[in-house]
Amino acid sequence: MGKDFYDRYYYRYNEIEINSKKIVTIGEEYSFARNTAITITIENEVVYEFLVRPDDEFLDAVAQEAVDATFTYLKEKEKERKYFTQY
Repeated sequence: MGKDFYDRYYYRYNEIEINSKKIVTIGEEYSFARNTAITITIENEVVYEFLVRPDDEFLDAVAQEAVDATFTYLKEKEKERKYFTQY
């Protein structure tokens, strides 16, 4: 399921042309029973996390939500950087 999610996420990520210097990490680990949990992190900060269901419509919806969360996170970090002055 992780590969299926990754393919959908990557397609949407490239579709909206996110160009970030930060590394986005997608991790998959076993969870309760036979489920897996997928976590998206940027700079060791969890941006989005969910339990996978073997349903194509669910994966499409979650991939879109994850890309939206990633985009929002990166935009917020960009705004924060403008407000801080480094000495």
